[in-house]
Amino acid sequence: MGLDHARPPEVEPPEAANIRELCERHERLRRLCRPELDALNAEARETGGIAILTNAEGVVLDAFGDSSFAGRAAEVALRPGIAWNETAMGANAIGAALAERRAVAVHGGEHYYDAHGILSCAAAPILDPRGAVVGVLDLSAHADMQRLHALGLVRLAVEQIEHRFFAGGIEGASVLRFHTEAALVGAAREGVLVFDEDHRLIGANRRGLSMLRQDWSALDVTTFADLFETAPDLGGDLKEWRAHDGGRFHGVMRPPASAPSAPAAAPAARTLEDAELAMMRAALEACGGNVSAAARQLGVHRSTLYRRVFGPDQAN
Repeated sequence: MGLDHARPPEVEPPEAANIRELCERHERLRRLCRPELDALNAEARETGGIAILTNAEGVVLDAFGDSSFAGRAAEVALRPGIAWNETAMGANAIGAALAERRAVAVHGGEHYYDAHGILSCAAAPILDPRGAVVGVLDLSAHADMQRLHALGLVRLAVEQIEHRFFAGGIEGASVLRFHTEAALVGAAREGVLVFDEDHRLIGANRRGLSMLRQDWSALDVTTFADLFETAPDLGGDLKEWRAHDGGRFHGVMRPPASAPSAPAAAPAARTLEDAELAMMRAALEACGGNVSAAARQLGVHRSTLYRRVFGPDQAN
């Protein structure tokens, strides 16, 4: 890449007008991510870090959180208007998330540049219903901080964001929302598939593809009949859907939306906190109530799990 890890990267400070134009150009993405950014902002303030949103090129759009750490981060160019893809900054969580299309954590000296060794970062890419990367969500803090749950938090936040792409339906397409558990149909953990008028798969979320053992290459070539034994039913009622691989799901299929829909209005910032709590309770149930085992599965300290699930008085 022609980079020297011992020399700080040469970064041209962006003009304020350029940052404004950048943010305006990505206003839809910023609005879509606002509830999760607000929730991560609260987490970042508590742990002395910052929450970051970038565009598909890794250019920072927003950075919120602890003001003192934000100043330290700005000293190493972790601020709006600066690109953090691997071409510009070498190994880092944002760049790796873009390159690998998955959630990544990079801690301290794992960064390419020595100057970035003060950072501990967890980042996850945001994919649209066609599987294209549209941005990255990142939680960064000082490398001295042990924040084992950061990667889980950004994964949860991105799942919420990607789910919001489907709010209000898709113009000219039918949408199937499904899950093995009927109670999770309509929640961010549901699978979502989008079909055109010929019942060809044209959009999805990651969970929907995973539950049917498919990937993004299935778009535009796979039909509803290729996936399910059950015929399409646009009645909008909750029913059972049988997949050809033997899977059985509960789901609702809705007819095409008549007009384009804007992203859903931003829910309260508790959305991410509720999702995190639900994940912790599910892990506890799966581990038979064994707090230590559930904490290992989630990658958090057992005291963190106690505090979030049972309250602060039970953390010791």
